[in-house]
Amino acid sequence: MKKFGRSMMTGNILLLLGVLQTLPISQALYEDQIGKFDWHQQYVGKITDMFWDQSFNAGKRVLVSSERHVLASVHSHNGSLAWRKVLEDGPRGRIDKTLHSGNLLVTLTGGGRFVRKWNAGSGLADWEVSLPGSKSGRADLVQCGRDLLAVMIQDAVYGLDPRSGRQKWSVALPQSNQVVYTHLFTSGTNLFVIGQSLGQQVTRVTVDMEGVVRSTESVKAPWLSESTQCEVTNGGVLICYRSEDQSLQTLTLTDGQVFKSTSLQILGLEPSEEVSMETVRKVEEPLIFLRTAKNHMALLELTNDGVKLKKDLPSICAAQVVSLDDKSMLFTLERIPGELKMKVYDLETGSEMADLYQTITYLPQHGYPQRIEVLMFKKRDLRLGCRFAILSEDYSMQMVLKAGKIAWRREEALAYVLSVEMIDLPVSENQAKYEDEFGSHKDDIATMFMKRFKTQISQLKTYIQQQLQKLQGHRHHHHDTEAMAESGSDDDDEDLTRDEFNLNKLIVLVTGAGKVFGVRSTNGHIEWEHFFPELAPFDGNNQQKLLLFVQRTTAHFPNPPQCTVVGKHKGTGNGFLFSFNPISGEPVDTPPTGQVLNYRITQTSMLGELDDHFLRGILLMDPDNQIHVFPGKCLSVLKKTFGSQYMFVADRETGFIKGYRTVPNQGKFLMENVWTVNLQKKQQTITQVVGKRPLEQVHSQGRVLGDRSVLYRYLNPNLVVVVTEGEFIEQSQRGGVFNTINLYLLDSVTGHMVFHCSHKRAKGPITVVHSENWVVYNYFNQKSRRLEMAVLELYEGKEQSNSTAFSSFSSPRQPLVLRQSYIMPLFISTMATTVTEKGITSKQIIFALKLGGLLALPKALLDPRRPLVPTQETMEEGTIPYIPELPVNAEAIINYNQSLYNVQGIHTSPAGLESTSLVLSYGLDLYFTRVQPSKMFDVLKEDFDYFFISAVLLGMFVVTIATQKLSARRALSRAWK
Repeated sequence: MKKFGRSMMTGNILLLLGVLQTLPISQALYEDQIGKFDWHQQYVGKITDMFWDQSFNAGKRVLVSSERHVLASVHSHNGSLAWRKVLEDGPRGRIDKTLHSGNLLVTLTGGGRFVRKWNAGSGLADWEVSLPGSKSGRADLVQCGRDLLAVMIQDAVYGLDPRSGRQKWSVALPQSNQVVYTHLFTSGTNLFVIGQSLGQQVTRVTVDMEGVVRSTESVKAPWLSESTQCEVTNGGVLICYRSEDQSLQTLTLTDGQVFKSTSLQILGLEPSEEVSMETVRKVEEPLIFLRTAKNHMALLELTNDGVKLKKDLPSICAAQVVSLDDKSMLFTLERIPGELKMKVYDLETGSEMADLYQTITYLPQHGYPQRIEVLMFKKRDLRLGCRFAILSEDYSMQMVLKAGKIAWRREEALAYVLSVEMIDLPVSENQAKYEDEFGSHKDDIATMFMKRFKTQISQLKTYIQQQLQKLQGHRHHHHDTEAMAESGSDDDDEDLTRDEFNLNKLIVLVTGAGKVFGVRSTNGHIEWEHFFPELAPFDGNNQQKLLLFVQRTTAHFPNPPQCTVVGKHKGTGNGFLFSFNPISGEPVDTPPTGQVLNYRITQTSMLGELDDHFLRGILLMDPDNQIHVFPGKCLSVLKKTFGSQYMFVADRETGFIKGYRTVPNQGKFLMENVWTVNLQKKQQTITQVVGKRPLEQVHSQGRVLGDRSVLYRYLNPNLVVVVTEGEFIEQSQRGGVFNTINLYLLDSVTGHMVFHCSHKRAKGPITVVHSENWVVYNYFNQKSRRLEMAVLELYEGKEQSNSTAFSSFSSPRQPLVLRQSYIMPLFISTMATTVTEKGITSKQIIFALKLGGLLALPKALLDPRRPLVPTQETMEEGTIPYIPELPVNAEAIINYNQSLYNVQGIHTSPAGLESTSLVLSYGLDLYFTRVQPSKMFDVLKEDFDYFFISAVLLGMFVVTIATQKLSARRALSRAWK
């Protein structure tokens, strides 16, 4: 029996390998195809610290660190990344402090948990030290001469050797369980550690360079609160801003015994809600910048008597103090429409240095500049020169190398993409003429003939021009290649028109920074952009969301396409809308700055029917359950179809899911609650609600089995997947509290619970893919300590209830649910499924691996009907035998060696070819490519022998005519006999 079992297992494995060889797991990629159909853009995120690299390549690179846990070096001449280090996810990788001085580059991360020294030229880590970390998340790092680095965490200060990272000494901080230590400062031969006790006092601990505590003092500060901002300036002065009475409190760290208060009104400054402080590190004087508005700053000097206004900077949005040869200069940026004015002042005399004045072209899509980093140098003729980088409100980084000109910019807002749509490009001018010809029904025959004649002439003219351009292109190929190498790709000069197979799209990206982009899918170049400083995302189910609706596509010529972004206003929390043409980026139905609504938005949906101009309206639900329609001209559609408009709201805070239907009420439309599901907030929390893509195409309603019968799919367009996570108490000898995951399949119209399953001893994060009649999701099995993939497939049975339409009110009997689990050998961050135009092509599941790859596996590997023991019917059906672990083939990595980090989502879109699906991965990086899950069955190969086929066809034609003549003569001769 054992030999028989082993032979059966061996046979199953050989059969599986044979079937896998026949599956179109991936397409081979030749070296010359790299970058031809795909592109990869790397970002660092919102930059928090920026330094000019002063090592062997002084001024040629800029060192940056970001809030996305990234440390990078940027080439100053073109903005490309020399190197980039992506640190750990979560709090462990948060960069608390970046220290750069000369050749020294040190980062403090994870609340003081890791101290790392980096090689600024190569990005390699020289050493790493692990510390206990701070429970409060506060940590600080300073350099004390050349031989000491001081690191402060919540309960101790450590002295490290900057060359090797060796710990020299450590000091325990007093009362660390009561005092929150926030700042570390060095002056002379002493270190000062500053701690805060809210509503009580400020604690000052003095430590010498040998690690000996010299003194511990407390200064009363009953005004301290969580909203109080405190900074330590050069010269050893602690300055705090009290928003309650708009005053500045200062304390000298060396010998101060009491805080000195200075009101902003005494300084002649207007207080506001946007007050913030920026320390000046480039000079020895105790200076600080006070920002009272986006375009108003003040340079303050801290003296023994308090705060003194050194220079008021109205209309200034960014400033920095720089020293060169014992001379301190103040650089300021003023934003005017379309330009930036940079002025430089001698800090000692206050006079303007006219020879450094610049006017820089600046686009309004970047908002206000927030920070400037200047590099001063002397030219060969001993005149002063400068280059500087600008950090703007939209997270962009721009570099000015020559006077008045932006050399390059990095759009770091693209590292915060929340919504994606791929829009079909409009048809060409000739195709538009055809549309115009067939779209008109009022023309007579003569007019239609003239239109057709003009169209044909125009098409012939275009064809001749294209052929001439091809001839000129072959003749001047070498010259064009050199020109493109100097000036970049000429794709931006091409018109945004649809290609033959509709492979090229315009990608609309909505980011959490409040910026909307239109990007070409061919090369990733930005076609247009809009920035809305007051646009903020919704916080739904512990996730940030900005909604993007496609109200009209390019298919309805001559009506232009239209999209709408829905979010909330930062200040009021009310709804915020921006409607635009996705091809040109021009605003439609809303002002260019967006439209702020007078109510909050609790739920959104789209009308199921189009209006007379093929526009699909958006339904907006407010907290009073009233329905608003955008744009207002679509209200007529709602009046006709309100009886079929349903919504549901899943409330994470209460655990209730409520369903609503639209009812008229005194000239308005309200949402009436028709069903409620209580998921018991005390036991579990709603983490995700996933529905189907609204315009997804389903090719087949059934699945043909091996016995030639049909298993019909349960295709409910109103089905949503609700995922909850909670805890349960196991009643056993080893009892305890364990994590659990629950999955609910819910009809969003009637509230009917279609299916429910539970996974005990399992936890998230969970990613769900919901398509057609199946659901694929992942979870971590705590008992087996592995990642598992589960699949559900829903079927009506071998009899179909309704083959024409589905109704939730006359739904079929409870569906047959087939389910199975598989082992995923690698950890993933998210996943998605491919989408094609007609849904004929086989599906692929695309996994974003934590290791940086995009893995494409056929949906057939995640089939719940995979048999443990193959039979003749399952073999004839083509079902793969069951093996618990999913195969990971290196050739199935569709991004080959282009590693992707912190992938937040994958968006797929159909192309004009049924075999092709377009894929965009977004997160810290953007990556675009094409996949063919069933290979390119609808396109001839590139090496197709047209000459041979043409010769064969011509030969067959000649043979057919010859044999026809011979057959006729033979028949005639037979007739005479």
